Formats: sequence, C-alpha cells, structure tokens
Amino acid sequence: MALSDFDELDIAIVDAVRSAPRGSWRELAPVLGVDPATISRRWSRMQSERVAWVAAHLSGGAMPSCAYVEIDCTPGRSGEVADILAADMEAASIKLTSGARDVLVLAQAPDLNTLSDYLLGRIGRVPHITRVRSHLVTRSALEGSRWREGALNPEQRRRLRAEAEARPHTPAVLQAPDYRIVRALNIDGRMSFERLAEHVGLGPVAVRRRLTRLEEAGLVTMRCDASRRLSGRAVAAVYFGSLDAHEMKSAEGRIRTLPGVRACSLVAGPYNVIVDAWLRSTGEAHDLERKMSEVLPALRIQDRSVVLRAVKLLGHLLDAEGRSVGYVPLLAEDPVLDGGDATSVELVG
Repeated sequence: MALSDFDELDIAIVDAVRSAPRGSWRELAPVLGVDPATISRRWSRMQSERVAWVAAHLSGGAMPSCAYVEIDCTPGRSGEVADILAADMEAASIKLTSGARDVLVLAQAPDLNTLSDYLLGRIGRVPHITRVRSHLVTRSALEGSRWREGALNPEQRRRLRAEAEARPHTPAVLQAPDYRIVRALNIDGRMSFERLAEHVGLGPVAVRRRLTRLEEAGLVTMRCDASRRLSGRAVAAVYFGSLDAHEMKSAEGRIRTLPGVRACSLVAGPYNVIVDAWLRSTGEAHDLERKMSEVLPALRIQDRSVVLRAVKLLGHLLDAEGRSVGYVPLLAEDPVLDGGDATSVELVG
C-alpha cells in the first residue's frame, strides 16, 4: 500500500488527540483552527494507513505489576525470539536493541506473583535465549501518554490541558464489564460507544457511564501513539542510569523538561532509572545524554542502547516502520476478580 505524505497539520492533529484521545472533532476544531471535517478526513487517513492510533491501558491503582526484561540471544536469533514473545499478552512492549542486550521487553501481569511466574517460567523456555535479567518497575516517573511532539503552540496546549484537568477524581471499583471495556479500547481507543456496547454486552449509555467513571478515578489512561514515519523521530534510544534515593523526587520534575524524553521508569536493579527517548538522528543520542547530565548532575548513565526495531508497543504489533499492523490484548478476556465480580483499588495521586 502506498503511504501518504504527512504535513505539520497531521502532526498537530496527532498531538491534539494525545491531549484529548476521545475528544470529538468538533471539540478539537476550534483549538486547531480548522473545520471538523478536515480533522476527521486526515485522522481517518492516518488510522487507515496505521500510522496513528489510540489505545487504553489500566493505570493508577489498577496498574499491573511491570518489569523491564533484558534478554541476550544466540547470535542471529533475536528477531525470532522477539516474534515468539510478541504473541504473549504479558509482553506488552518489545524492542530489538543495540548494545548490551539483544531484546528489551516491558512485561506486565495483574500482580507480582503472576509476573514472577512469567519471568521465571515462560521466558526461560523460549528457544535461543542465553541470558535474562529483569528489573521490577517500582514507579512510573513519566508515562508515555504524556509524550507530545511539540506541534501545538502554548495557547493550544493550555486550552487542551484545561479541558483535561477539569475532570474530578473520584473513588471507584473496577468490575468485570470495566475490564471488557478497557480490553476493547486497547484495540481502538476511539471506538464509538455503540461498538463498545457490542463488545461489552451493555447498552451505550451504561458503557459511557462506566468509562467516564474509570477515567475520573484514574483507573484507565488513553494514549495516542504514532509511527516513527509520521513523527519524523526515526531513532529511539534507551538509557540506563542510577540516582541516589534522596534525588529521585526532584529528578522526576526535571527529566520531564528534556526534549525527546518519552518515558521514565524507576526500577529495582543494578541501575534504578530507565529513560526512553525519541530522537531525530543517532547523533542526538549523546546530545540528550549531555543534556541529562546538565539538568540532572546526580544522574549517572551506566549504559545506553539504540532501538534497532520496535516489535510491539503496549499490545500493538508494529512493522519495520512502526505502523500498527495487529494487536495482542493486554488483558485476559475473563479476568478473575476478588469477590467474584469486583475489586477495590487504592487510587494514586
């Protein structure tokens, strides 16, 4: 399939959707200064060419246990290993990388015991793996849903941010139908309430009410992702570093100001900070490392890898250009919940 050329308006639309993932085109039109039909037409083109998509994942008190997993492989077999793991629900994101690891996996499971079973059992049985090192994620300092290309001006960002922050945060209980809603939205985060109702087995009004409750409670996060071809940031890099415990709180705010930093996790291991970045060239890899040292003198970068290919991103299978060409649900179809049909959660933040 021949791919379209994308321009600054396309990138601005994607950035607006990142701030309002389920916002209507009528709501986004005055912010972008174009008519709703233009936004709809351009988004439909990007979605049909699979270069931009919206997906949901559990967050806050419902966030699963996660770990970064470094995998060494028999020479020439890393792609095969990645393809095998890509079929696993627990392997949320997978990257083929340069440097001291062949494959980097973000693994997740509903709880630590289930995650441990996956790390100690399933991964060790995959052929051609020679070594596995896992690092439990203790905190997400910067989540990928907050990534922006910088295509919007300050006033546009302010308007979208004000709408997002207007939502109150209320306690909630996660129930079986809610899991089905999130599972469907992982495939297509902009799915209509009518189609969601078909997936969940409830009426559209009930589905809308449940999703609103989940979002207000911070139990589900909607995020917009795009291929590297659309963004122009063709290079992804991962940095592995260490911070003293007393520096971590102040470091979180500073690292969010760095251009190119897409996500940052605190982990338990020989290093305790993992930073994901999107760059325009390999030459920017050391430039960003230098900027990190200036903004965070206490951060000691111990290793770094360039991503040779992203195989999977939060359940979405990617081709060589980073387009979403398939998906593996992040949630089981019929989750087992404490108490039969609901589980209480402690809200974060």
